[in-house]
Amino acid sequence: MDIKRWTAALALSVAFAAHAMDVSGPQGAFALKDKPRGGQPGFCAEELAAALKGTLGRDEVSHYPVVSLNGRRILLSTTSALVSVDGKIVRLQQAPSASDGCLWLPAEFLTAVLPQVLGGPVSVKGLEAKAAPADAKPESKPETKAETKASQDRGDRVVVESVVASDSVRITFLGRAALLGEVAQGSKDVTATFSDATLVGNPGGLGKGIVDDLQFEKGGHRAKIQLGAGFRRFESVKLRNPDRLVLLFRGEGQRVVSPAPEPPPAPEPIAVVPPMTGEPPKKSSAFDTVVLDPGHGGPDTGATTVGGLQEKNLTLVLAQKTAALLEKEGIKAILTRNTDVQVPLLQRTALANFNRANLFLSIHLNSSPASSARGTETYYLSRNATDQWSSQLAAKENTADEASGATGDGGLNLVLWELAQTSYIVESAALAEAIQQEFNALLGTADRGVRQAPFVVLEGAQMPAVLVEVAFLSNPDEGKRIADPAFQDQVAAALVKSILAFKARNEKPQTPPPQP
Repeated sequence: MDIKRWTAALALSVAFAAHAMDVSGPQGAFALKDKPRGGQPGFCAEELAAALKGTLGRDEVSHYPVVSLNGRRILLSTTSALVSVDGKIVRLQQAPSASDGCLWLPAEFLTAVLPQVLGGPVSVKGLEAKAAPADAKPESKPETKAETKASQDRGDRVVVESVVASDSVRITFLGRAALLGEVAQGSKDVTATFSDATLVGNPGGLGKGIVDDLQFEKGGHRAKIQLGAGFRRFESVKLRNPDRLVLLFRGEGQRVVSPAPEPPPAPEPIAVVPPMTGEPPKKSSAFDTVVLDPGHGGPDTGATTVGGLQEKNLTLVLAQKTAALLEKEGIKAILTRNTDVQVPLLQRTALANFNRANLFLSIHLNSSPASSARGTETYYLSRNATDQWSSQLAAKENTADEASGATGDGGLNLVLWELAQTSYIVESAALAEAIQQEFNALLGTADRGVRQAPFVVLEGAQMPAVLVEVAFLSNPDEGKRIADPAFQDQVAAALVKSILAFKARNEKPQTPPPQP
């Protein structure tokens, strides 16, 4: 039976059922039982999968629900209204939820997500009448001058920061009032309004292309972001710990105009951070670029050995040795820092995105109150830490850079960036596993395991990305070994071997086992 006849039969069988939603699209018409939740119409994902001969399961790595339809992979989260369709983010008004054996999806899913999967428009009969707009709000009066002055007198401020790359512009609003911001998109601009706070710290230097300008209006209560010709899509999310509103603009061709040259205060021997201005490298199908991130730097020293050796210096040495070996293998290696300086955490992945790297590897060294702790730990990004130790470690690393927008409680809400990694999460896990196995053998330790944690430095990476804690500097034996140049060479060789194994897997994907 073909899909049209099959779905027609299904539609007929439920045509007279109460609260049915009649759906029609490129593959025919069918009906779904309407299961309202929170006053909004919705349906069970299992029923949709059955109607379109798809499957509903769990991602083997992230354990998120996955609906497979028409050869497309739809990743869902019951804690977020963001949906990933083969790695592309789609925002809904309401998050899915699971109860009573049903993975409930809002009716909006049918018109916002399903057209991308089926390759054409999808309509739902009577949906407009059933569903009140999720963002409908009571009409409000314009703010008076007295009210504006009152909010300014309260002293609430929202600090504006930005990170710019060739294919994205990220604008972050930080402050306790940031979560009250109201975002609206017009045909040529996006506005963020904060009626109870004043904006400060216009980032400037955004350049032109995706975003052409950012201005403060209404006495500093509204930010107006002018969209450029290179703008393609826009995402926003509100995060906690600390409170912040993040706007992410994606597209192509963002160019940063260099300011007029000024006399430098003092010459530096080599570049601190590779520039992200002008044209980015062209993306090729070859695996040819790796970004290495030596952890910490500048006033952020990281962990120390009993003898006083600092993590920031050791990670830089390890990154430089690894880069030299990669270059011999014909792989371009870019370091996020070449000297003893502090680089903002979010800027590190932005550098990798700009250079269109094939993978991002952040190199760190561990520390524990227990001097007996030893071995390697390898991490990839997750909103929820594997265990309490992983949560505490991420919190410690995140607080190294206050400008990154992290605090020490380990409770980062990384929904947006985690979902942005969904198309790479399996690859990130595979890379982490390869590194972990190499270092278990090198250090002669029991497997501490591949772990997940909310590391800010991995946020927003548009490629497989992992963080490796090579060894424990708090362990006298490992601290002594990692200070030995010969052992450093072994560490670099182990990292390169892992990267080359990942490269081979990337270039020649393993054939999936036959389905039973």
